[in-house]
Amino acid sequence: MKYDYLYKITFALNEPLDINRINNVCRQYPNSPILVEIQNTKGITSSMIRQLNPNVAIRIAGSYDKDRLERYKGCSFKTESLEDYYYNSVIYTRNETIKILEQMEKIESGINKNWSDIQKIIYIYDRLKTGIMYDPKYEQKASSEIRSLRGLITRQTVCAGYAVIFKEFMDRHNIECEYARGGVKSQETSGHAWNIVTIDGKKYPIDLTWDNTTFRSGKYNSFDWLCQDVKKFSRCHHPAPGEKTQDYEHTLSQLDPQLIKMLLSQTGANRSRNYKNTTYYGKRKDGTKFIVAQIGNNTFDGTNYYRYYYVNITKDGKRELPLILYSETNVTDLINRQRFNEHIPLNFENTLVNILFSPENIADSLAQRTYYIGKASKNTINEDLNENLDLVTSVKEIDKPQEKQKMFIYPTRRYKRSDGSVFIAQRMLNKPYKICGVDVMHYDIFELVKEGSNEVLKRNTIYTERNFFNDNRQDMVDEYLSRERLDRKVGESGGYIGYYDANGYRVVDPDLIDYFSTNKRVELEVLENKKNRINIPTFAELKDLASKYEIYVDSDDPLETDTSKYKIADIKTGHIVTDKKLFAKALFANLWLSSAGIKYYYSDQRPGMNYAFNKSAETLYNIICQELIKECRDKGVIDTVGLFRNIDDLHHYSYNQDILVSLFRTPYQVQFINQLFLQSLGITKQKSLPEPLYSMGYAGKLAFGTPNQDSPKLGH
Repeated sequence: MKYDYLYKITFALNEPLDINRINNVCRQYPNSPILVEIQNTKGITSSMIRQLNPNVAIRIAGSYDKDRLERYKGCSFKTESLEDYYYNSVIYTRNETIKILEQMEKIESGINKNWSDIQKIIYIYDRLKTGIMYDPKYEQKASSEIRSLRGLITRQTVCAGYAVIFKEFMDRHNIECEYARGGVKSQETSGHAWNIVTIDGKKYPIDLTWDNTTFRSGKYNSFDWLCQDVKKFSRCHHPAPGEKTQDYEHTLSQLDPQLIKMLLSQTGANRSRNYKNTTYYGKRKDGTKFIVAQIGNNTFDGTNYYRYYYVNITKDGKRELPLILYSETNVTDLINRQRFNEHIPLNFENTLVNILFSPENIADSLAQRTYYIGKASKNTINEDLNENLDLVTSVKEIDKPQEKQKMFIYPTRRYKRSDGSVFIAQRMLNKPYKICGVDVMHYDIFELVKEGSNEVLKRNTIYTERNFFNDNRQDMVDEYLSRERLDRKVGESGGYIGYYDANGYRVVDPDLIDYFSTNKRVELEVLENKKNRINIPTFAELKDLASKYEIYVDSDDPLETDTSKYKIADIKTGHIVTDKKLFAKALFANLWLSSAGIKYYYSDQRPGMNYAFNKSAETLYNIICQELIKECRDKGVIDTVGLFRNIDDLHHYSYNQDILVSLFRTPYQVQFINQLFLQSLGITKQKSLPEPLYSMGYAGKLAFGTPNQDSPKLGH
């Protein structure tokens, strides 16, 4: 191994970094470079490294550990052996190591100690995806700069750097993570890098690089490559022969995108954000300047609309009050294409700077009482889908249809604190929504703030019981909405800030503090169970479902009883229901209709509707649901026999037992209903098989005597 160090000190995995030991060696060799080799930075802080002699260099093995060096011994990378490259590229100076750790600590300051592994993964993934950009000039730089932890310092890297950085964070938090190397085509064995994380014994593939690419295209909320379908991931990620995990289709699992979005919100990562990498400075032909930051995107009727924070700067350098604007034009994607020397429409930049974001165009929109400023092209189709755009040449050519103007009339107010700082607040919903029985309003607050020598746009999402747009007290602006308090409330209460009452007292609701708190630990398995829960339909919902959907049996047997062969169709359109929860509820409604619809009337919307949904049937239904939920909670299985035996004591109705026998007639129906009620409680495992009733005679023998030996058995 090639390195120019007189002395090497190696610390084993999980061995604490001994500062005194290192400094003693430095004192023995005061003018000689010393190499300290650690497996990862777990438990190591920037303040610890500051105590070391400046002559010390530190190798943070991380992704390029001893095992990887051995597996790729004899392979080459550019002009050196792959083994030497893996070893030397992750040797950092003392000052580099300090800066790397400082950046890690800054990101980790937002991690709550109570969080589960999946919460930490999502939070770190999101911060790296939006905070470190793919380096457009990577070909001009040394591999050790862009394929190491140095990307944390430069804020630019490539795929190998993303994978190295992500794994280092995982190592620091005791989360099992692999650095994977391979190709994006089946014939390739190198050229790309990604990660594989292990959560609760399951392996999940992630590609931070490709999600950063999506982010740079202007789509901010993408977690496509954290939650990618395994088959799709394996088609474009082919591990090199030496990699630990192979056969992705049969080895890896997929994270649920809906659960990830829920967890992202719970961590608070989307309640406080900066837009350093999507903020741009424009200069017009007349010498005026402006700041514009792309702060989000939404899709309506197949068209993408982008949200912008905008500040005009006059010729004498004064900043006007900020605005929130909307347009189909994707500035972030344009800038990204420029950086990577990709095709952009001719004169697009001039159209953006001197027409679309001109004071004249913005004033025109405000005069029409909208924040919609149109788009840079004349094309009627979505700009994202077409590079050959016919650009507008004047403000008069910008089309602002009435229907689009009305889409972007959001209540907005600008504020100025006594210290001179300025922010803009936007109410995100027209009406408050109920949380814990309380009306709550949702606001986004944007403010340009100083971070070191830089100015960064920050967004704070806040929740309050009051519409503070109607409150003109200066104390409310200076204290209630102070920069310090806004930042503090993210960690304390997930952005919930309470309100100032008429006497100037701060009022907070403990239930809302708990509801919005980001300190809660959420396990992936618990969240999956919660997501899979199905609320048992109320009687009114049951009737509505039975009137809209019918059973379609995918079988040649007209007496088919296997519910796995049932399909649910919309009665009006004939469309087959694919949503699993709707299918289960609609199937249950149809089983109830066929069981409780003892008699038919000519006036029935569907045969049996009147009998199945009369007052006596409603009482019976509610009793059945209560008893089944109780049995599932207490015993882990529904008790059809006990219910049949006791139903007449619980409710007097001539058809009680007939309805129960029909509802629980076959093993397939009983198992379906059992699973439905278990799912409603979040129970994933049933303790035993439920008992079918088959017929009135068989049910009676089960409940009050011994059934015949030749009676039907479960599964037959």
